[in-house]
Amino acid sequence: MRKPKIFAKIIFGLILLPSVLLAQALHFQKIPAHLQLYPRDIQDSAVVEISGTVTETGYNQISLDVLKDDQLYKQFQQSLTYSGGSASFSFLPKINAGLHEYDFKIYLDGQLTTRRDSITCGDVFLINGQSNSHPNASSYSFRSEYCRSFGRHTNYNNYNPADTTWGLSTGQGWCDSCLFAVGTWGLRLQQTILENYEMPTCFINGGSGGSSISYNLPDSANHMDLTTTYGRLLYRATKAKVAHHVKAMLWHQGESDSGSPDAEAYFDRFTELYNAWHQDYAPLDKIYVFQIHQSNCGGTRQDYLREVQRSFQHHWTDVEVMATGGLDGHDGCHYNDDGYLQMASWVFRLMARDFYHEADSLNVGAPDVVNVYFSDTQNKQITVEFNEPVIWPADTLSASMKNYFYLDGTSGLINNGHTDNGGYSVILDLNNTSNASLLTYLPNYAYNHTPTRIYEGPWIRNTRGVGALSFYEYPIGGGPSAVEGESEPSFRLFQNYPNPFNPVTEIRWQLPARLASRNKSAQIKLTLYNILGQKVRTLVNRQQKSKSGHFTFKAGNLAGGIYLYRIQAGSFFAVRKMLLLR
Repeated sequence: MRKPKIFAKIIFGLILLPSVLLAQALHFQKIPAHLQLYPRDIQDSAVVEISGTVTETGYNQISLDVLKDDQLYKQFQQSLTYSGGSASFSFLPKINAGLHEYDFKIYLDGQLTTRRDSITCGDVFLINGQSNSHPNASSYSFRSEYCRSFGRHTNYNNYNPADTTWGLSTGQGWCDSCLFAVGTWGLRLQQTILENYEMPTCFINGGSGGSSISYNLPDSANHMDLTTTYGRLLYRATKAKVAHHVKAMLWHQGESDSGSPDAEAYFDRFTELYNAWHQDYAPLDKIYVFQIHQSNCGGTRQDYLREVQRSFQHHWTDVEVMATGGLDGHDGCHYNDDGYLQMASWVFRLMARDFYHEADSLNVGAPDVVNVYFSDTQNKQITVEFNEPVIWPADTLSASMKNYFYLDGTSGLINNGHTDNGGYSVILDLNNTSNASLLTYLPNYAYNHTPTRIYEGPWIRNTRGVGALSFYEYPIGGGPSAVEGESEPSFRLFQNYPNPFNPVTEIRWQLPARLASRNKSAQIKLTLYNILGQKVRTLVNRQQKSKSGHFTFKAGNLAGGIYLYRIQAGSFFAVRKMLLLR
């Protein structure tokens, strides 16, 4: 009974023998790996280099067949010229981004020697941080041949340099040696990009549970030190040949640094990390930072650390901060699958705007405070201005929003709150006259008078349900803020939103009542200039009777960069800057 099987194996081996011998005659310098993803360029394609030498004489031609979705796509041939007993060869086929898989077959004198299959072309993103950056999926089990990763997620373990294979991403995360683990929300981001834009992606997750920002910094002498979490991620990205094609870094970390003195040092340490990322992953287009949630796994300065994180997007134009306040399924430290999937949906809209030319880009970010001031003569009312419309919430979990604004650190001083100015302003009516100089939104981590109960709402949100960024000890000014070149405080030109943008943004302004009203109008002129002050185009030139106005600016084919927009009505004018990303 065993002889036929043995005989079959011998025959099969004889059939394969010529191909094996042919393969031994080839030495490759560059060749794609099984399941490799090539980063797409600005032409939505990538060049796949296949090169090496034929090390045995007697062969006349080497050829390459490229199959696209199992159909012959391109063919290449090269005659072999020997020198010193070997002949070099090189092929540079181009593949297209999208839902396609490519197969490469290499022949010597018409006989197949080598094959590499399931190659695709798409986008690359990296994730890093502590445990909320790489959560383990309990019920979410999506898999796709177009969602890929590279190497092992090792948490705190040193990295084995041999663990360099491509594979399909999994939702695993809290593990010490998981192949292709990108975590729950990382995998959902890949799924959402795939389903909405038909774009393959490679995500590589290097998170380390409970890690401090100091632990995440590179070794200054060797950024690729495999005993560091920074070095392990950089090594994987480098071996995958994607390090200099990363579109964005997604950073979810901070709970471990939310006590003194680490919170006070967080900005400087993030600056070091920011600079290292831009050195090792240049040109890195975007960094998304998650502002941490109130947590029972954090320290006593969580409110301060959240303020530091909120400030990042005001220091660096390529950083955007996303709130976590208001997410579902928070257990005090982590989230259930629903919470992580919602986290992915929030940040996906930013990525869609920044990388996939999504026109539906209004109110996709986390609302951020832009100004706070007393808005009456008795100092009994405070106006909090946001960069986009927000909603004042109903009481939630037996708590009222008014009690979670703090004047000079004290709660219970606000009688009620509501929104005004189309939702761009929150009005806080105080119980008594106040001389407070600082306003804080949201508690350190717990409800007032219940220090063991982690705060879970109510939350101020935008019209799409995204929570506003919490802020800590924001200065209370004396009136509406003046902006660059503004000639009268009551004449307001608001910051465009979103900003940075690509390719659509909204510009809003407000006129004094004496300039425009139901019975009279003002001539409005809105003009766009480049950073050198040269006029680019007139955006608006019309009569306006209403107090408020707006204009949807579509950048069209304008080059990326900083622009100025100037509005003038009569003798009043105001100027602001905007950043167009390309």
